[in-house]
Amino acid sequence: MPATPANATATTDLDSVSVQGERYDARRDDTATRIVIAREELLRQGDATLGEAMKRLPGVTIGIGTPGRSGAIALRGMAGYTQVLIDGQRAPTGFDFDSLTPDMVERIEILRSPTADLSGESIAGTINIVLAQTARTDARQLTLAWATADGRQAPSASWRSSRREESRSHVLTATAARREFLYEDTGLERGYDPAGVENLRRTTRLRSIGVRDGLTLAPTLDLRLANDDTLALQAFLDSSHLERTGDVDWETLLGPQLDHVRYRQGNDIDNTQFNTSVTWTHPFAGAGTLTAKANAAWNREDYQFREQGYAADGSLNLEDSTTADMDVRNLGSNGKWALPKTGRHQVQTGWEASVDRRRETRIQHLLPVAGKEGSISDLSFDSQIRRLAAYAQDDIAFSPQWSMYLGLRWEAIETTSGGTGFAAVRNRASVFSPVLQSLWKMPGSDKDQVRLALSRTFKAPTLAALSARPYTSTNNRPLNPDVRGNPGLEPELATGLDAAYERYGKDGARLSVGGYVRRIRGVIRTETRMLEGRWVAFPANGGDASAWGLEMDARAGLAQLHAGAPAIDLRFNATLNRSRVDGVPGPDNRIDQQVPFSATLGADWKFDPEWTAGLGYTYRSGGPVRITASRGNLDAYRRELDMYLLWAPARRAKLRLAVTNALHPTLETGQWYLDADGLQRIDRQRRPPVGVRLQWEMQL
Repeated sequence: MPATPANATATTDLDSVSVQGERYDARRDDTATRIVIAREELLRQGDATLGEAMKRLPGVTIGIGTPGRSGAIALRGMAGYTQVLIDGQRAPTGFDFDSLTPDMVERIEILRSPTADLSGESIAGTINIVLAQTARTDARQLTLAWATADGRQAPSASWRSSRREESRSHVLTATAARREFLYEDTGLERGYDPAGVENLRRTTRLRSIGVRDGLTLAPTLDLRLANDDTLALQAFLDSSHLERTGDVDWETLLGPQLDHVRYRQGNDIDNTQFNTSVTWTHPFAGAGTLTAKANAAWNREDYQFREQGYAADGSLNLEDSTTADMDVRNLGSNGKWALPKTGRHQVQTGWEASVDRRRETRIQHLLPVAGKEGSISDLSFDSQIRRLAAYAQDDIAFSPQWSMYLGLRWEAIETTSGGTGFAAVRNRASVFSPVLQSLWKMPGSDKDQVRLALSRTFKAPTLAALSARPYTSTNNRPLNPDVRGNPGLEPELATGLDAAYERYGKDGARLSVGGYVRRIRGVIRTETRMLEGRWVAFPANGGDASAWGLEMDARAGLAQLHAGAPAIDLRFNATLNRSRVDGVPGPDNRIDQQVPFSATLGADWKFDPEWTAGLGYTYRSGGPVRITASRGNLDAYRRELDMYLLWAPARRAKLRLAVTNALHPTLETGQWYLDADGLQRIDRQRRPPVGVRLQWEMQL
């Protein structure tokens, strides 16, 4: 063996040492409560739209939509009281959430309690949808999917490209989709005189078919400038065409005949949505960081409606041709100055300003048929909402176990609305929204903690609710009234309390149990009255309300619960909601559309290196709700079982088979109206179809 030179450096092989810091968990460590749902979780089931993925999130429910469009997104079962944001900003008026897919989203933040840096218009809470932003790696992905339900096809293709360089990065997501749909329901309408004797009985059948074609682009560009400044540019463009035809047939078995026992409807809707924003971040040496953002949005909808009605003898007695367009524009600016941490304090101040303008024109042409004279009506509408807000917030760390968040937001809203046939109305309101949140980590434990929050929030009327322009109904009656807004609406104000106990374990295991209380002043509810010879439904402020509930959210591996069990990841959440509206006689005098109980159970099992299977079961209760002393609804109970099977034969390829609504339950809804002449009610039934979706993902 050769001798080792005297000047050689001796080497010694050492075992590798891995040093890994604990990963920051916003849900666990932020003083202000915030549930963050990562992109990977949204993609798990292979859902076609973001709404399908969101229905499984803690406390989130999705309402029953109209043919071709999904329902409203709600927290704690209160759709009208939930604030839905896109990148921290309000979604533009008329925004179609069906245009978003899980591929386009970086994460979703659920805030059950408000924070001062976001609008206080969040009585039930806030859902912030954060679109894909900074590229993490260089990647290209192509996703092809085909789905079918009730013989209707829904193909789609999505392309996602991201590139990261030293001074810049970009992400581009493009999606093209076609969705055919079939919507059918049957109904039974009955009437009773004051003595309870049946004096009306009708059956009805609705059949609506259509197709929606859409193209969506979502590019982002991040630049690192001199002096550590950053500039982020983001845009979202969606263009879609919806074509829908509907047939409605009535058969009167007892009582007076309807004017139109059969009518045919057709809709053509062209919609373009565009949002863009630019965000500049500048760090000051020793003076904190300034972030400023400017954004603009535009939503254009062109609408054509055709309707033909027929009398009992088969003769044409109604022909309506209506054209309308909606133009919504938004300009906004917001900023935040985060001061350097000083002792226990982390102070931030900021501002927000925006202008939303909604212009609508509607020309209704009733042709001369059945001896009636024709008419042309011009129902235009122009409304505007101006918002200005300023806030300050402080995150105070008293000790490693106890921290507190204090926030104060002042928000002013001015609404102006006017149009053909009514004078312009202007309303002004301003709200101070104090917020206190506290996080206490129990001494001697790194697993258990308690949260408490006190807040003041509000709900401003929407632009549509302020429009006094009527939307006339066919076969006008109490159960099918005209609809119009109310320019005199005032904001609803709420005081709230939230509390939660949380326990965290290994490998992502967690348990959260909590509750909430809200006291709401000036509740907006829908009144139905006879006005100028027609039944009209309109919103009005009417009294106060209380809402309260219990919440639970848990996640664990089955092996953590039972030794030797398969590696199945379990998720469960449930929300119990209750409310009472003062001034409305009970029982069932709860807030309109509030879901009394909802729950979700999910499971994922990777039973082979290449194979993963999972399911998600969602349940939401319904039942009767009394909106006013004379009017009420019957909300549907819903049970949905979705399943998927994922095959990943290679690191860059995945094939997914998904089945949606496997239980195929019947949905039952209804309405009733009670006055001195007796009771009228209609009950409807429909069965949403079972869906099958096949999806292929390729990393290129």
